[in-house]
Amino acid sequence: MAAQNNRVLIVDNNEEEARVFVSMLERAGYEPQTTWSGLEALELMKSEEFAILLVSNYLPDVHVGEFLERLKALPNQPCSIVIQEDQSRASTLLKLKNMIEGENPRPN
Repeated sequence: MAAQNNRVLIVDNNEEEARVFVSMLERAGYEPQTTWSGLEALELMKSEEFAILLVSNYLPDVHVGEFLERLKALPNQPCSIVIQEDQSRASTLLKLKNMIEGENPRPN
């Protein structure tokens, strides 16, 4: 993976939350891309590289456990994966902020 990859893939079917994450990541200099579909995200990651993957614990088209299993088989792996596990948006934003600032480079 390229050392200067600043692309983030957000997989979340909650449009309001996705917009908040996009806004914060853009302010931090990242290039976020969004999708609501876990299956679409897996297809994107087959041909594109992302530094960070932010994925909801609920995906309408695939169980998150299956999503993570399929993710492991892909050749392009994100450097960091953040999973929203029944947390508030504030908690996920704090994880992302800490990761961006280098306090926690590999959150999960």
